[in-house]
Amino acid sequence: MGTYVTPQGFRAKTLQEIRAELTEGLKTIFGPTFETAVESPNGHLISQLSLVHANLWQLAAEVYASRDPGQAEGVALDWSAVLTGIDRKPETSCRVRATLYTDGAEAVIPAGSVAQRSRGSLDFTLFGDVSIDRTACDELVVVDDGSQRSTAYTFHFTFGDITLNNESLESNMARLMHIVNQSGMATAGFMPGRTDAIYIRQGSGPVGIAAPLPQDFAFRPGSDGVFEAAPGRQTCEAGELDTIPEAVDGWVAVYNREAGVPGTDLETDDELRVRRAASRSVRACGTDPAIEARLKAEVPGVTDAYVQSNRAMTADPVTGRPPKSFEALVIGGDDDAVARKIYETQPSGIQSYGDREVVVVDSRGDEQVIRFSRPAAKYLWLKVNYSIYSEEQVSSNAEIRDALMSWAATEYGLGRDVIPDRIYRGLYTGTTGIGQAEILVAVTNTPDGTPVYGSGVIGIGHAEYASLAAERITLTRSN
Repeated sequence: MGTYVTPQGFRAKTLQEIRAELTEGLKTIFGPTFETAVESPNGHLISQLSLVHANLWQLAAEVYASRDPGQAEGVALDWSAVLTGIDRKPETSCRVRATLYTDGAEAVIPAGSVAQRSRGSLDFTLFGDVSIDRTACDELVVVDDGSQRSTAYTFHFTFGDITLNNESLESNMARLMHIVNQSGMATAGFMPGRTDAIYIRQGSGPVGIAAPLPQDFAFRPGSDGVFEAAPGRQTCEAGELDTIPEAVDGWVAVYNREAGVPGTDLETDDELRVRRAASRSVRACGTDPAIEARLKAEVPGVTDAYVQSNRAMTADPVTGRPPKSFEALVIGGDDDAVARKIYETQPSGIQSYGDREVVVVDSRGDEQVIRFSRPAAKYLWLKVNYSIYSEEQVSSNAEIRDALMSWAATEYGLGRDVIPDRIYRGLYTGTTGIGQAEILVAVTNTPDGTPVYGSGVIGIGHAEYASLAAERITLTRSN
């Protein structure tokens, strides 16, 4: 080891040591009577030179410390993490799959078209052109346009002809919905908030209707597309992407039936340090914890994952998992990237299970079907009543909401119960100027549900997660 890089670490010279060395060197050159008093002209020069040398030693100390992941920051920490095969997770965009509708026979909605999330008027940009054709689309909406009871109407759907001649007490739309569902060839349901319109989907392929079209009904075909918001921590709950802010020829409506994949901020230094430290134990494959760890560590945008297998020879009676299978529940991340990582880490010969299905091409060029699940969101509501602490600057309502949102983003992973007392940590560590506070919580199944507030713990199922949005935080200041 050297003189300054020792087994105990780096030892930098102090300012006093540098000044003493310069003084001694100058007296060696000019003689012992050379004036070096601090207040003398030579003394002032020695002080300035000492400060320059001290700054260089400080630079050396910082360079040395930048090799320590516990002290490194920013780019230096990136370099340190790369040595262990870990890259900082980039910021990602919230992505949501939604259905785009036209009221004509066909339309092409160009890439770059903008839809808007009703909450906060957040713009989402269409990723790729979407073609809509009434004879072959992802979803067909049928609207009652003055139909009559006891009148025969024939629909030439792609999955077969259906005749509606309603003699029951049901509405014509309810009766048509039941006939479609009973056929077993497609699924139908009411459009949200409407009783005069139903949607029809065919799980195995496109759905459509051919001429001649029955009178007294209108048809609105729709095709699915993927939208992206600007990078950053954003969510889009089911049904929130429902606005077209600027007219696009042929595009009349948009709606997302499922929540989008949340966007994420750039990984912080603290988060990267924790993940780097854990990386030494995540290279394994095949076990439930190993698949979980690598999904969280190696797939951008994944904020949490939980893997559970059924090792029995019979189906799990509770979850429905087939024998000798495993299910990965994943929050965040692109579907293709998640499926690829599951394929790389899954045990050989054991089938994946879930409600999402993605085809992965292996190294031999063969197609492998990978399945996993997206957990269900439980919509968290907070009611915060607080008084101010006058000796500190009081955080604004926007800052309080941001603090609670940031804390919740790391707190509420899969199956994490809502414990009101823990929320105080996020409130007080992320804000200033708050004295006493009371926090009440509620959870609903939909983002626009009616909350019933309380102070007790709220259980979250293993396949669920609590989702908090700024619009569901109510702040009341008492003084």
